[in-house]
Amino acid sequence: MLGVTEKTLRNWDRAGHLRAHRHPINGYRLYHISDLHGLLGRLAELPEAPRPGPQQLALDLLGSDTPTQHTNAEEELAPCHWTRAVAMDPKHRPQKWDHPSSTVRRDWRKFPQEAHVLDSKEQRYRRFTAEEIALLQGFEPQLIQLPELTERERIGALGDAVPPPLARRLVSAITSVWSWTNRTSLEICAGAGGLAEGAAACELEHLLLIDASPTCAKLLMHNRRWPRSIVVQGDVRKHDFSKLRDRVGLLSGGPPCQPWSQSGLHGGDQDERDLLGSMPELIVQLRPEVFLFENVPGLAMFDEGVYLRQLIERLRRPNHHLQYGVLAAMFNAADFGVPQIRNRIFIIGFREAPGLVANRCFDEMGKLMSHRDPATANGSVPVWRTISDALTGRDDPGGWRRWIGSNA
Repeated sequence: MLGVTEKTLRNWDRAGHLRAHRHPINGYRLYHISDLHGLLGRLAELPEAPRPGPQQLALDLLGSDTPTQHTNAEEELAPCHWTRAVAMDPKHRPQKWDHPSSTVRRDWRKFPQEAHVLDSKEQRYRRFTAEEIALLQGFEPQLIQLPELTERERIGALGDAVPPPLARRLVSAITSVWSWTNRTSLEICAGAGGLAEGAAACELEHLLLIDASPTCAKLLMHNRRWPRSIVVQGDVRKHDFSKLRDRVGLLSGGPPCQPWSQSGLHGGDQDERDLLGSMPELIVQLRPEVFLFENVPGLAMFDEGVYLRQLIERLRRPNHHLQYGVLAAMFNAADFGVPQIRNRIFIIGFREAPGLVANRCFDEMGKLMSHRDPATANGSVPVWRTISDALTGRDDPGGWRRWIGSNA
């Protein structure tokens, strides 16, 4: 809209031509629309008014996405985005280079502090790229490289995904205790395809992948192990699954977590996005051999655990003619080689089998843990992987800024 640099905006702010207001949480510049239109009107009256530049104002409103290539000269580093109080907020501080990442979330598409990383000396910081976030989630970066998708769309889809390394261990553990009649898989709320990658790695054939998001549907059809034709964008509650009855080996999915998420509104079963409550009906329709559902830890805490206990009882006997051995457990992706501390609940059920089978499956998961919390004493197992482990050796994307917590 304005076609000017960030420096010019700061000068205008000091001179009172265009006042910026700081967002109280993320520190981004905010401008009143009336002020913008007023300034544009004044510029239009000048004989040499600046010509509009592509997306310049949008970038500056977001704290400037324009990369600032780092040099050793401290004075060439861009200043910190935030005030010290915001930057040092323990809930949202940037990641540390030599530590595992905190949980990658959909909200990282908004670029809060935790979507940034400090260098090893904690003197400068920058934003993660979408490809780097894919690596923190255990995905190959090329799987999300679609030119038609924005950086934020890709990050948002990645934030909800089950990390493929964890998914592979889960499906492998299921296979170790279960003899498949159908080595097939159907995934609902498939997202970016983390669980689907795990099933494919264990040589299950996908019959259908369905998700309501157009972004996720595009990702599921891009450079994947399965044919594009089995991907459907649509509402699980409106899809006709009748042709797949008794053909599904593994029914899996990550129904929306927002009803239970600690950062959400805690609507629970009253939230219209609660699909978990309709899973017993879907199981009756499909009669899968095994089901596997993933959700956030808040599910176990909602209503003091009543909802989860009632859900498990419904899953154990979805109708009078069908029975499953069901168990729920929580796993941390960092224990399975993912450079991210990500705790999630997994609910698993085996058709016409006792709960002991589900218990054996989770015991197998314990044996498949490849890494450990550095605070625990077990020298035979490597400590959790870090951001450095995942990103060292990649080209520096630039965009470094001076960290307000350093003396730089």
